[in-house]
Amino acid sequence: MIRFIDVTEETFDKVYEKMTSAFPYEERRDSLDQKKCFDNRYFNFFEITENESAVGFVSPWVFPDFVYIEHLAIDEDKRSGGYGTKTIEHIKELYNKPIILEAEAPVTEQQIKRIKFYERLGFKVNDYDYMQPSYHGGEGVPLMILSYPEYLSQNQFDLFLSETRREVYKIK
Repeated sequence: MIRFIDVTEETFDKVYEKMTSAFPYEERRDSLDQKKCFDNRYFNFFEITENESAVGFVSPWVFPDFVYIEHLAIDEDKRSGGYGTKTIEHIKELYNKPIILEAEAPVTEQQIKRIKFYERLGFKVNDYDYMQPSYHGGEGVPLMILSYPEYLSQNQFDLFLSETRREVYKIK
């Protein structure tokens, strides 16, 4: 059974190093800005463990009406071991509210597998044009919006945009 362990000051550098190898620069904050997220009441940062062994990390933002999974990565040597599925199922049980996440358009084989993975878990690929705001200034990253358990209504999508822009990306 997997567990979510809070990332602490002592474990931050190790987990952040995993983030830098799992996500390109455009899709993550620098270390100092990532640490500032701990001051936000909606932010959570967990190391995913099983049998006391780290297998990855996840950073869900738990808003009143939905959970936004900003980052989720399973350690490279642990992939295809069911940990991604277990993590999503644990989030579903833990928060019991709609889940929203971003993913790259399915162009490469890995991106196609990622979208199919989320669809198998009940996520819907929404048909909204979406540009993830830049973490470092400049142009954002075009991504797709996936939601569980249903497609997002226009109102839900607008709420997602306003909440994440204000809290996650610090856009006023």
